[in-house]
Amino acid sequence: MLPDTLQTSPYLTRIDPGTDPPVTYWTDTFGAAYPEGDAPAADTVFGIVGLDRRIVWESNREMLDLLRACARAPRAAHHLAGLYGADRVAAATTRNWLQAPGQLCRDYRLVSGEIEVTAHCNWGCRFCPVATDPKPRQTMPMDLFKEIAAKLGEVSTIDYVTFQFFNEPTLDKHFIQRVEVLARHGMQLALYTNASALSQDKIDALRHHGVLRHLIVNMPSADPEEFAQLTGSRSYRHTVHNLGQAIDAGFRVQVVVNGVGERLVRNLDTVNRLYRPLGVEVYPSMTCDRAGDVGGDYAQEVRVEGRLNGCGWPVQHANISVRGDLFLCCNDYYQREVFGNIRDGSIHDLMTSEAAVRLRRRVFGVDDAPDDFLCRRCHNQLCDFPGRDFRPIATFG
Repeated sequence: MLPDTLQTSPYLTRIDPGTDPPVTYWTDTFGAAYPEGDAPAADTVFGIVGLDRRIVWESNREMLDLLRACARAPRAAHHLAGLYGADRVAAATTRNWLQAPGQLCRDYRLVSGEIEVTAHCNWGCRFCPVATDPKPRQTMPMDLFKEIAAKLGEVSTIDYVTFQFFNEPTLDKHFIQRVEVLARHGMQLALYTNASALSQDKIDALRHHGVLRHLIVNMPSADPEEFAQLTGSRSYRHTVHNLGQAIDAGFRVQVVVNGVGERLVRNLDTVNRLYRPLGVEVYPSMTCDRAGDVGGDYAQEVRVEGRLNGCGWPVQHANISVRGDLFLCCNDYYQREVFGNIRDGSIHDLMTSEAAVRLRRRVFGVDDAPDDFLCRRCHNQLCDFPGRDFRPIATFG
């Protein structure tokens, strides 16, 4: 029995055969990754990719017309059946391409758990809110961390966890204990760090327990004076030494060069020449203004009007604060959009709560977002942003 009304899932992205996909996956992959699928047949009209990142090719134009017809608002099921055929409507509903309006944005597919183990940093990078509004020192208690790790470990789709959120995780007095907990749960760690406190005992623990997925080091400049200017820190020597120790340990290392404009181009070239010969991956960062919380050279002045355009962060990443709160995304520096606490239930309970679904409906444009909603100022909401991992059908012309 079909629901009385149906609407197209906002998680679906349309792909045209023979063109580059309009979505790219960056946050949980080594470099750019794209939706996967078999080669389209000669009569293929369009493809659909959803949460599973798999392309389903379709040769029937009317199926695309059906999905477009109810992408922005629900339509009566009997009316859709009369226009496009009852079998086609039923097929789209079976695939979850069409859903009852109340079911939209209830699905999720987590690939990472982003755990704020500390709430402080020893740098004040110009491209980070910490430079102008640092937070008080806080450290997550081990009992809370153990509960988080156990609950994330129950989610089969999660590939790794992180310890960062505008902080420096290697300052954590429990760092080695946390690594041991991850090892017990068979979990991998993507360690984002400035490496200034990545001491030999921490490197040894990571190597002994085998939990390190990869190490990502912030290196905005290879010139000590410019480095100090950009980071507000004189720890260049420590960072370089510890980075060298990590490279010698055989870890997969990525160095990220943050910046904008000509300075970024120059520093990227210098860092490349230093570290590429050592087998290190060097990347420019997609430096942004953190939804308006960073100004100066990094300000983007983004303002998205009307219904929003979707984003992968609230669907694919569980962001958990030093207090155990679950909040919207990596750009929510002040953790404005909280939808639960890890103590309140399982990850599934929290990700399917009414508060979580309400936030995702705003992010994906199912419901209108308030004027002061964080995402209105975020580049991830721009349809031409090259790092989009969702592009709802409603956003196409």
